[in-house]
Amino acid sequence: MKNKLIAHRGDMTSYPENSMLAIQAAADLGFSYIEIDIQLSKDAKAIVIHDDNLIRTTGINKNVRELTAEKIRTYSVNFQGKSKEDLELLHIPTLEKVVNRLNNFSDATLFVDIKKQSIEHFDLPTVVDAVLLDLKQAEFNAVIISFVENVITYLQPQGEYPVGWVIRQYNQTNFEKAKIIQPDYLFCNVKKVNQPAELWQGPWKWALYDIKNPVFAYELLKQGVSLIETGDIVKLSHSEEFI
Repeated sequence: MKNKLIAHRGDMTSYPENSMLAIQAAADLGFSYIEIDIQLSKDAKAIVIHDDNLIRTTGINKNVRELTAEKIRTYSVNFQGKSKEDLELLHIPTLEKVVNRLNNFSDATLFVDIKKQSIEHFDLPTVVDAVLLDLKQAEFNAVIISFVENVITYLQPQGEYPVGWVIRQYNQTNFEKAKIIQPDYLFCNVKKVNQPAELWQGPWKWALYDIKNPVFAYELLKQGVSLIETGDIVKLSHSEEFI
């Protein structure tokens, strides 16, 4: 059942989120689906990081969009167990670096989550096109996702990649939007969904996230959820429900 689990920011329980160590570990463990986050640097390069500030992951109070990609690459994420061999894999990676590494895993599918802060600072075409430029080198499958619904509608006419909309609220307003947008995937925090067994029906696949209980994850899959996104892929994949 590993092919039903999305590694949220890589193997983020064992290694720092969105680091090359976490991404590499998830791929090495045989997970078909890996999710990462994207912000843009000052020089409009796609950087693999969730926050637009480095403070939480590195302890350095600097904004990603005020630094060039080359400068960002000199910063390492915090990790107590790092060794000399790990140092290079702990530098904040660019999407280009991640693509090059995952090209060794042709069966992988990378969910690329474009964050709203970069879109608000630059503009939507600049951010999305920077991601598309790096993904051109990918020899694996990629899906572009975002909380920003305009990312989806911008990409759909191009038809180059499947798209996923991450909804903030599971309500009628977003259901009506989903019926118009018709993304390939719908993502939602499981805590926002009242009745997982009665998820909106449509042309999309459902991916629910923030799930750590393997029994609950297995029940969701039986109820028709297509994918489970979790930050604890090792725990879920080693449970008897997923073996």
